[in-house]
Amino acid sequence: MSTQNSLIPPLRYCTIQPNLYRGAYPRELNYKFLESLQLKMIISMTPDAITEETDAKFYHWARKNNIRLVHIPSAKSGKGKKRGVPLGYTSIVGAIELILDSDNSPIYLHCLNGGQVTSLAVACLRKLSFWSTVSIFNEFISYASDISVADRSFVESFVAEIHVPKRKVAWIWLGMSRGVVGNHPTLRFYESEVK
Repeated sequence: MSTQNSLIPPLRYCTIQPNLYRGAYPRELNYKFLESLQLKMIISMTPDAITEETDAKFYHWARKNNIRLVHIPSAKSGKGKKRGVPLGYTSIVGAIELILDSDNSPIYLHCLNGGQVTSLAVACLRKLSFWSTVSIFNEFISYASDISVADRSFVESFVAEIHVPKRKVAWIWLGMSRGVVGNHPTLRFYESEVK
């Protein structure tokens, strides 16, 4: 069977919300599938940026398809329950602010294997969306296979100020009043003027 015309998603691929996808570092056999998503942006939460020097095929494929590559640095994480958290809150806020801007959609968010780092970003996004802690951690375990004490603490302690663009994605806070969002227990939001 030839994979040349097959649509093969990246490892741990999933739709997070409409026009927002997650998974592992894309390989060449995933490019055709990713093209079908009509991506505008790929957010890479990896130790190294995707450049012509680090991954020429991926870099040129993204340029050919007019996909903006954004790098959010993360450390290489260890294994097991004692692994550290490979990124900080500033990095998570940066990713969330890009995700909330509808001008950037559709977006593919990935780390090296689609596990811990991507799951941390998605967990913080779910917290922003008022998901319960149990639901957040159940989803986390689905992709990372386990959750360390450091991971749990990172998500539970996530407190931030988040810039919400005027042209925000349609799925955020669907059906919730402004007063509810303004009183989020751990996060503060501010809107900006149109660019």
